[in-house]
Order: sequence, then C-alpha cells, then structure tokens
Amino acid sequence: MATDQGVSYEAEEQEEEKPKKGRGFLPWIIILAIIVLGGLATAPLIGQIILREETPLPGEALGSDLAIRYLAVPSDQVDRKMPSTANATRGQVSYEAECIICHGQGGKGDGQYGKLLYPNASDLTASRTQTKTDGMLFWEIAHGVNLTGMPGFGKDYPPGYHTDDEIWDLVAYVRSLAAK
Repeated sequence: MATDQGVSYEAEEQEEEKPKKGRGFLPWIIILAIIVLGGLATAPLIGQIILREETPLPGEALGSDLAIRYLAVPSDQVDRKMPSTANATRGQVSYEAECIICHGQGGKGDGQYGKLLYPNASDLTASRTQTKTDGMLFWEIAHGVNLTGMPGFGKDYPPGYHTDDEIWDLVAYVRSLAAK
C-alpha cells in the first residue's frame, strides 16, 4: 500500500471501482410520458376554446360544400333520381320529428340546436343545398356529414329509424322548401 502524504491510493481505487447508484432514466421517462399524455388529453379542448371561430372563415363554407359534393358522396350515388313515389307530405312528418330541431320550421338552419352547432345547420332553402342532386341529398341524409352535427338517418346507422323510401320522402320535402 503506497501512501503519499498520508493518502492511501488503494482506498481511492476501491472507492472509484464502486458503481455510483443514481435514479436512472425511469423517473425521467415517467415525467416525460405524463407531460406528453397530459398535452394530448388537453389539446382538443384548448384547440376548441382558443381556435374556435364564431363564424366560418372566408372560403370555409365553399370548401366544405365542394368537399361534400365531390368527395363525400360516392360517384355512383350522385346521379340517383328521386323515385316518383316520394311524397313531400310524408317527408314533412319525418322532418318535423327529426330535423326541425336543427334546421328550423322553414328549413333555414335556425332551429333551436342548429344555431348552436359549428358549423351551423345548413339552410335547406339556399341554392347551396337546392342545387345538389337528388342522390347527393339522399346520401347526406342517409349517411350524415362528418365533422358537422348532421347524423346519418339511414337504416345502416343506429338506431336505423328510416328506410330508403322515408329518406326519399325527406328529399322531396327538402325540395319543396325552396318554393316556400
């Protein structure tokens, strides 16, 4: 054992050989995971509060209308024609039971809930709606419109209230709203 001014080198070597115990990476990984998960959980809420616009941005309505017209409705459905058996009076009964709460009495999108939605419920009397083909209107009513408050009312969507004939009646009623 060599000594230099009373210091034992052997003792120092033994101390250096002992591995130092620390906390490691696990606590840092846990902290990072909590931060990331917390951010992911609150991001949609913060986005809705901070980024929400009370009215659609310029061009937003046109963009969504074009997307619905040319992307959402399958091409084989666009040119479907309303059958001659479709009845606007029967459609009005369904409209008053299902649609009036959002689209309003006259179909202007001013129903009790329609004004609260973002985007607001569609004005069914407007040219944006009335210039759509019968097949487009049928598809939107039967399948709904994603990222809006418009649910699907077709038999494929729970609880599946409406048959195809009932949806065609609704299309006939929507067409009659333009004349009012």
